[in-house]
Amino acid sequence: MEIISILRTIKDPRRDHLRAHSFECIFYIAMAAVIGGAESWYEVADFGKMHESFFRSRIKDFKCVPSHDTFNRVFSLLSPSELENGFRTWIREICGKYRGLVSIDGKEIRGAREEKSGGSFESLRIVSAWASANGVSLGQEKVSDKSNEIKAIPLLIKALDLEGCIITIDAIACQHEIVSTIIDAKADYLISVKKNQKKLYETIEGWFSDIDIYGNNIDGIGHIPQTRYRYSITEESSHGRFERRVCQVYNNGVLSKVLKWKGVNSVVCLTNTKKYIKSGKTTVERHYYITSLPLDSERITETIRSHWSIENNLHWQLDVSFNEDSQKKKKNAAQNFSLLNKIAMTQLKNNKRKASLKGKRKMAGWSDEFLAELLDAPWQNDEIK
Repeated sequence: MEIISILRTIKDPRRDHLRAHSFECIFYIAMAAVIGGAESWYEVADFGKMHESFFRSRIKDFKCVPSHDTFNRVFSLLSPSELENGFRTWIREICGKYRGLVSIDGKEIRGAREEKSGGSFESLRIVSAWASANGVSLGQEKVSDKSNEIKAIPLLIKALDLEGCIITIDAIACQHEIVSTIIDAKADYLISVKKNQKKLYETIEGWFSDIDIYGNNIDGIGHIPQTRYRYSITEESSHGRFERRVCQVYNNGVLSKVLKWKGVNSVVCLTNTKKYIKSGKTTVERHYYITSLPLDSERITETIRSHWSIENNLHWQLDVSFNEDSQKKKKNAAQNFSLLNKIAMTQLKNNKRKASLKGKRKMAGWSDEFLAELLDAPWQNDEIK
């Protein structure tokens, strides 16, 4: 499905008499330029000029390449929610119904500025939903300057079809409203618990302390029935250290009555012990979670590890391959450019040529043939599931 099909549900934000270039022309050149390495509206316009014959052959009623001011003005007028809805529809048509792990996390775009009341500015912050199994961003929601991620996360969950998915989020989302929103969406959750929920944290910490003292199954001498408790151990050596992870999952039989969190089925303690081979130093960290998942320690261990794919495969790539933190834009244009980056990353990642994302961007800038391949989106559903 061609990338231009994203525009099917999007209305041109300009007045009729101010349209020197078609909306299709502006979007298509901008999308191609971002795929090919552009990081600003100046670079988008320059990319268009360098590839003018390519665009003339592919865009109906092409006149000339718009100026950087035109790109900036149009994407400033365009409602981010309209572009977002077009993107979500496009992803659904390509991927079909997704039922895997969805990691939700926020990212600050330091170069993008949002004006607050009183004339001050702050960095733009975006909450994204990442489909870990196929490496696709399912959607994003801007964090309002008058709230925080706690308000944006439920809006994002409600906007997406997440039935049958497992949703993982950091401790900021350990809120009753967010948990209820997930269950109402017919999805499961695994959410980190920290001291921002002091009573919950101390209750879970106390239960696992008692297990360590009175029912230490890890050393094979425990007395807790398997219907209430499971654990698993994973070990690996890499990067000059030995790492041992112990995942304990517990349900005391009255969990939902005691904790009063909607849908809670288990509490989790992940103990991560790292021994650094060269220095001999050892560190031990304990992390707690609540989840609607049953007592399956191996599945929960893998779910916890997979959550970090949003940091490593989305946020890191946006920073390193797309240099997103350094991109200086304002308001709608900043949010829309962030989404263009994610669309470009989807195309680049799911292209089967063997090269890094950064390498593929350079190749797209060098080769009209490869650029056309990326814009025409030849990959199919089964290639990304």
